[in-house]
Amino acid sequence: MQTPIDKARHVVTHPEIFGRIPAVLAMNWERLKNARGQTVDHDRIGAPAYLIAPAAFTDEADVQIARIRSKVRTIAKDKGYDLPPSAA
Repeated sequence: MQTPIDKARHVVTHPEIFGRIPAVLAMNWERLKNARGQTVDHDRIGAPAYLIAPAAFTDEADVQIARIRSKVRTIAKDKGYDLPPSAA
């Protein structure tokens, strides 16, 4: 059996399904915040917005990730760290 918090988490983590009704997202987001003991001031927040990146952005990000990964490995090697293959 799902609790109200489980249902709220499902709604908030699936904006592609529930995004057409911002009030549903807001109510469930508030339910999650209240469960953590936090309050929500609806007058200070705007409507939900989600960034959907075009393919060109992800290509640039992949290049940047590869560059950073290489740089991290180089710095670690220079400092004498023995990184496992899965790290950075």
